[in-house]
Amino acid sequence: MSPRPSLASRLAAAAGTAPAPPPVSQEPPAAIADKAPSPIAKARQGKTMIAGYFSQDMARAIKMLAVERGVTVQALIGEGLDAVLRQHQRHPFGER
Repeated sequence: MSPRPSLASRLAAAAGTAPAPPPVSQEPPAAIADKAPSPIAKARQGKTMIAGYFSQDMARAIKMLAVERGVTVQALIGEGLDAVLRQHQRHPFGER
């Protein structure tokens, strides 16, 4: 099975012209990766994401509470995780 033709090659065939070949880099992929580090927001450096899937009703309720209190959803999640840690006699981190 051959790969699907690119849109550029299909348009060129319809126009009756040969498609231009894709640009070829002279540098090995590792050198390219070294040049462009992925940008990470300062607030996220040294941190990791904790996520979960919840119902739409739960998401809506949390977002509304965040707006009512004038805080972010992340702050509410941090508050909730701190409460769970305290409940299990663990030191809360107070991250918001």
